[in-house]
Amino acid sequence: MFSETKEGTTRILVPKQPTKSIFYNPKMELCRDIDIASVAAFVSSLSSPHQTYIDALAGTGVRGIRIAKEVGLSVAINDRSKPAYELITRNIDLNAVEERATAYNENANVLLLQNKYDFVDLDPFGSPVPFLDAACKSVKKLLLVTATDTAPLCGAHTGGLRKYAAIPLNTEYHKEMAIRILLGRVTRDLCKYDRAIQPLLSYSKSHFIRLIARVEKGAKKADDCMKRLGFIAHCFACGNRFAFYGYDMLNTESKCKLCGAKIRIAGPLYIEAIKDKGFCELVHNELEHRELGKKKEALKIVETCVNELDIPYYYEHHAVCKALKVQPTTITSLIDALHSNGYSASRTQFSDTAFKTDAGMEEVKGVLKGL
Repeated sequence: MFSETKEGTTRILVPKQPTKSIFYNPKMELCRDIDIASVAAFVSSLSSPHQTYIDALAGTGVRGIRIAKEVGLSVAINDRSKPAYELITRNIDLNAVEERATAYNENANVLLLQNKYDFVDLDPFGSPVPFLDAACKSVKKLLLVTATDTAPLCGAHTGGLRKYAAIPLNTEYHKEMAIRILLGRVTRDLCKYDRAIQPLLSYSKSHFIRLIARVEKGAKKADDCMKRLGFIAHCFACGNRFAFYGYDMLNTESKCKLCGAKIRIAGPLYIEAIKDKGFCELVHNELEHRELGKKKEALKIVETCVNELDIPYYYEHHAVCKALKVQPTTITSLIDALHSNGYSASRTQFSDTAFKTDAGMEEVKGVLKGL
């Protein structure tokens, strides 16, 4: 019924066949490898290594057990499924972390509302929204959130407004829009409890998005955090796009200044930096020195995050070239050309064929025409 697998230095029993009651996704090993490095990096910045962590929706318990074994935190590992809870208990024994890890068979919201944890981790199947309020009330220092319902977050399907109280647009930079809409929702939920979010590392891969953020207490900090929310205006006719803060909405033009077509608005969403460069460098260092199955891929993501510009959208190179009817150059040569013309530019972790720049659409097209 079960087979043994290994992630990092942790051994885990997993179902030989997928079941409805016990969920294990081997494709998320990359995410868990980055989590191990991120949690270790965050702990290294604290005065005390004695922190409490909850894996609130644990499945086999792999993430929580890895945190207990590979980072050394005191961990609560919870799943509402009785078979999952029983397997978590076996996996705790298998890794001899009984002194640091405790299994629970509870409703995640009830457990979060009853207890405070330094680190709260939500990794649901689908949307984290049903658990966000309880998580925001429980967390003290670090919040980690996964969302796999990327279609409503990206604007590909309906549901963004209903679930996240925001309107997404299905643009070529929809992966980043998804992260920023989720960050906006988390910001608003935390602020209800006079807490502020400070994103440390946010990334997207295949079917999921992941947020790792510091949580800080204080009504003033919460008020300041709310000021980081805003909107993105996008013209689907010419590709023009720009971001603006919430309080500027009434002054925003309804028509594109480049082509005169109707401007569409996405948001509210988080429009400031979605990562902390210094933290990402610490995570990169942790990744380099650990035994991890997805080390190479994890290093690439984090290294790109370190150097990525803090601009709330990106340009798909091939899409812009297609609109101009010009042959695409390499991303490197385009970035060099943008630098030569006095603009900032970088790659983005969201797409291997995209770039970020503070140049507007007209300027980007002008540089491309000159290559």
